[in-house]
Amino acid sequence: MPFMPGCSLSKSCQAASKNDQWCTPFSLLADVCAVDMPNMRDCKNYVALCGTGANQTSGSRPAVCKSAPMISSFPTTKNASALVIDICTEMDMAGCERCPKPPPGAYAADCDTIGTYAILCKAMPDMHQCATWKSMCSASSDTATALGFQSSEYCAMGVGSPEMNPPAMRMYFHFGFEDYVLFEKWVPRNQGQYVGSWFALFFLTLFFLTIQTYHSNLEVQWAEEYNDVAKSDSSMSLTNDMLKIRSGSILLHWVHLWRQPWSMKEAKQNLIRAVLTFIETTLGYALMLVTMTFNVPLFFAVVVGLTVGSVIFSRPKAISVIKPNGNSNSTSSGCAGCG
Repeated sequence: MPFMPGCSLSKSCQAASKNDQWCTPFSLLADVCAVDMPNMRDCKNYVALCGTGANQTSGSRPAVCKSAPMISSFPTTKNASALVIDICTEMDMAGCERCPKPPPGAYAADCDTIGTYAILCKAMPDMHQCATWKSMCSASSDTATALGFQSSEYCAMGVGSPEMNPPAMRMYFHFGFEDYVLFEKWVPRNQGQYVGSWFALFFLTLFFLTIQTYHSNLEVQWAEEYNDVAKSDSSMSLTNDMLKIRSGSILLHWVHLWRQPWSMKEAKQNLIRAVLTFIETTLGYALMLVTMTFNVPLFFAVVVGLTVGSVIFSRPKAISVIKPNGNSNSTSSGCAGCG
């Protein structure tokens, strides 16, 4: 049964050649045999030596049973599997993909349940399913001094591989490096990466304002071009007349405009309009999601970008507002291909 929590610890210890007390062979044996699988054939000697048999007392057990005990509150295979499944059923978090839900009737999930459980609880330690994890990793636990498990990658933040240290999901304003920035792999983990992320978001905000302002100015330019054509083309006089229709007939006016075929110029304008709208909307919502990380410096990267951008693009934006109002004869048609 390689998916037992004790076996997962053993693999982790061997892979990194750890010499921690909780990685000693006898302690790992205790993690498997003391509570989880005492009836397994290979656990008989351990149970006879350190078990809680009727003829055994705490004082009669060998010293090794005390110096290398089972990790306090260490979950059993079935319990660890149930906790992981419960968390991932309640919320599909990063890490849940490591342990697919077992088929009905299976004893436990065939995966690294203890590692997955640690990843999930390090990300959201306040979930009620993480009470066992908190007890296991508590510095005041019975085995904290003897084993030092609380400083392992299963408990301590920032210890171990990036996979074992997912950003904590904090739905309130906070400071710190580690937060998901739009993508699973975009997680700044040191000062250099964090500063780089800040400037990346700042310039992304400026790029968003560039697209937005350019789009706005294009719409004004297209509207002016359409009005100039409408004045000189008698075939469009009906459209100009319909702009004066009372508000109750706006829908009829729209129907009239939609029935007019697009010219090649309008088709080109609408293609450009669609592309710019797609880019503008994507960037706008992406920046909104960045602010929803609640990371204070990253939040202000967007705010400062918008502030600086409002100054940089103040004149182009002013022109787009002044032009339509500066020509008393100009009107807004709202037709396809027009601003």
